[in-house]
Amino acid sequence: MEITHEYAQSIVEKTKDLLGKNINIMNSLGIIVGSGDKSRIDTYHEGAAEVIKTGKSMEITSEQAEKLEGVKPGVNLPVYLNDRIVGVVGITGEPDEVRPFGQLLKISVETMLNQIFLSEQLRMEQNAKELYVNDIINGNIQDINAFLTKGQVFGFDMTIYRIALAVKIKESINTGHKKLASQEIQEKILACIKNVFNNPQHMVSHNGSNNYIVLYATDETDPEFIKEELSKTAEILKRNLSKYSATFSIGVGSYYPSLSGIRKSYKEAVKALQLQEKILKGSQTLPELIFASDIALEMMLSAVPEEIIDTYIDQVVSKGEAKTFLKDTKLTTTLKTYFSSNLNISKTAKTLNVTRNTVSSRLEKIKELTGLDPSDFNDALKLDVLLRAVYIKEI
Repeated sequence: MEITHEYAQSIVEKTKDLLGKNINIMNSLGIIVGSGDKSRIDTYHEGAAEVIKTGKSMEITSEQAEKLEGVKPGVNLPVYLNDRIVGVVGITGEPDEVRPFGQLLKISVETMLNQIFLSEQLRMEQNAKELYVNDIINGNIQDINAFLTKGQVFGFDMTIYRIALAVKIKESINTGHKKLASQEIQEKILACIKNVFNNPQHMVSHNGSNNYIVLYATDETDPEFIKEELSKTAEILKRNLSKYSATFSIGVGSYYPSLSGIRKSYKEAVKALQLQEKILKGSQTLPELIFASDIALEMMLSAVPEEIIDTYIDQVVSKGEAKTFLKDTKLTTTLKTYFSSNLNISKTAKTLNVTRNTVSSRLEKIKELTGLDPSDFNDALKLDVLLRAVYIKEI
């Protein structure tokens, strides 16, 4: 690890005021990369070069300093990291005056560098894991065996069932500035998502801007069980993200076996999010969970060329006065509710807060206008697809 300007200056700022003396930190080439006297940064320190060469501390008096390049009186000590000299730390002042602080400063700098090193190692590991996740969803897998072995190194059991979640973070309606765009906030949100999806087998990655990926590990493939579990998790995430004035929507893909299945699941999750956004036309109140399986027909229709949808609509509405039916929101709402109520008139009436006779009368009117009977399975299917096709075309 090389001591960078950023790391060195950070350490200097944290320690110089405690000692009341100027502190210099030199890298392995003897260049000052951090100093309380910023005019000395990026200058060569001949004394530091000697310390690096010999591995021994060096005290320099005022007389000696005049004979050395870029040097002032003081005490200079080697800085070790993992048993290797990575630089030198120096305290400016007459040796007799600053000597007592030398070893304490050396230990402090080495401790801080070790913390930085460990943090950097952790960050690199996290970045590697995120790249691994992105390779899965992008299909960047050359050697499947090598890829699975790499997953084991990261601690991932790639034989576990996983479904893909596409997480989109949005600013709360009440926030008037784009603070979520900052890297600092994005890192905190990523940490928040990881904290909520804290199973070691869940795979979490940032996917640019306010988009995140979760490859959700589960022992179950039952959709209802997964919905229940994710609903609980979404509530926790909602509470945790409130501190950032952020809302979220999660597109949930279906389960498919193998790595290629995870990629397919992620595409579904993204498509579900995109379709829901179009349906709501930019509304800031997207549902928190959008399951691809719940809008499977809409997703399929959205992939159908528009001319084919137009042909289907024309074929159905050419019968009777179907166009009149499509313009009557009372009739279309009744039919949608009837379908979502599993063709149950009583349940439909209760949902719409009308009588059974009113629902029956409206269904009869739909039959009269379209020539299709909503209570007949085949006709109901045609009408359901018609409503969804028109809806998809409008968005």
